[in-house]
Amino acid sequence: MERRLDLLVKLATPIGVIIMLALQSQFVTRAEFLRTTENTDTRLAKIEAVLIRMEANAETDKRHDSLLSDHEARIRAIEHKPL
Repeated sequence: MERRLDLLVKLATPIGVIIMLALQSQFVTRAEFLRTTENTDTRLAKIEAVLIRMEANAETDKRHDSLLSDHEARIRAIEHKPL
């Protein structure tokens, strides 16, 4: 029993070192993090530009809808006017 415990204690350190090395290899490097952050920032900037254009288009569409409604109301008024 004592030999098993002694063997376990002797193997614990190398196994612990191997586990620590495996865990450290799972983290991203600074260069990978910066590259990913840069790519994300670029994508976010593109998305923001698209959203700005969409908002401007929505305002234009709203004005056009208002004008169409006005024209439609005028046409209906002319149609219902007695001759």
